[in-house]
Amino acid sequence: KAIRGSAPAQMNIPRDMWTKIIEVELPAGVTLERSPGGPKSVAAAAELLSGAKFPVILNGAGVILSEGGVEASKQLAEKLSAPVCCNYQHNDAFPGNHPLYAGPLGYNGSKAAMELISQADVILALGTRLNPFSTLPAYGINYFPSQAKLIQVDINEARIGLTKPVTVGIQGDAAMVAQGILDKLAPVAGDADRSNREALIKTTKAAWKLELGSMDHEQDDVGTTWNERSRKRHPERMSPRIAWRSIQKVLPADAIISSDIGNNCAIGNAYPSFPSGRQYLAPGLFGPCGYGFPSILGAKVGKPHVPVVGFAGDGAFGISMNELTACGRNDWPAVTM
Repeated sequence: KAIRGSAPAQMNIPRDMWTKIIEVELPAGVTLERSPGGPKSVAAAAELLSGAKFPVILNGAGVILSEGGVEASKQLAEKLSAPVCCNYQHNDAFPGNHPLYAGPLGYNGSKAAMELISQADVILALGTRLNPFSTLPAYGINYFPSQAKLIQVDINEARIGLTKPVTVGIQGDAAMVAQGILDKLAPVAGDADRSNREALIKTTKAAWKLELGSMDHEQDDVGTTWNERSRKRHPERMSPRIAWRSIQKVLPADAIISSDIGNNCAIGNAYPSFPSGRQYLAPGLFGPCGYGFPSILGAKVGKPHVPVVGFAGDGAFGISMNELTACGRNDWPAVTM
């Protein structure tokens, strides 16, 4: 499970076992093949997408973890001319420079992605558990369409239908399922209103880019004034949005970045995009404050010639600042903001 889910494994060993000398035969590891999904479910998904008038693909972490997942989803999106949204904190689940990339959903995400998915009649949720932060309203927009037919693909069957009612559920590997659906699409799949859909994707993205570029500060919630007071108290300081925007302009395309817990990092959800997967390290919904700094140290060890940049607020950095001792031991020139 640790290998399949790219997750840490914890081994609990009783304390008294460390005080004994024993001989244990360690069994050889077994590699389990990933599933391409049930053939009936894959065929049903292909049928739904073939008849869709406004298909939308929602990529999750499973697309990144699946070998060839990003490429398979790209081929499927191009066949359907379907905009591709990404789950919260998985901005690298689809190439950011692709014309069909709509951006991330969820908290402080892309309005373009929200507006486009709100028009979907069929959604392919690929390699995602559909966590609440990727579907809850944002910017006052209740964007997730309740009437759309939903196809959910996840390697963990326990997550299918957990947060949203699904029309078709497929347990399987994201890349293999996407390829299976692509192979079974009707020849006319995606042709319905294709040119208008492509034009709408382009104009919606352009409008959001213009709006995002004009957003320098956070607006205070009703009844509060702390953002306004902070700006008046320190007018010379950069706001988080200005900082994110400025860093994005000079960040190398191959850079790996990490974010942490807190508003300053969450604000950044709308900004970074990447040409490939495994470039965005994010803490996820467990809220492990202090994740950002040590995660880029690990990235630097794994890819020493790639620039890595971590984002953290004062609280998160305060929790993880002891990692500076590790950072200074060898040639790990990580950058943390």
